[in-house]
Amino acid sequence: MVDRAEKRALSKALQRANGIKTVAARILGVSRWTLYNKLAEHGLT
Repeated sequence: MVDRAEKRALSKALQRANGIKTVAARILGVSRWTLYNKLAEHGLT
């Protein structure tokens, strides 16, 4: 359940950021490195 919510949050942040990962990371309040790791973890790269 947490994984699903995390994946949804990642997807929504990327949509809001128009696919710009640096902006998506800022929206989520995480580092770019963390965002890249989470995207890979959820198969969203």
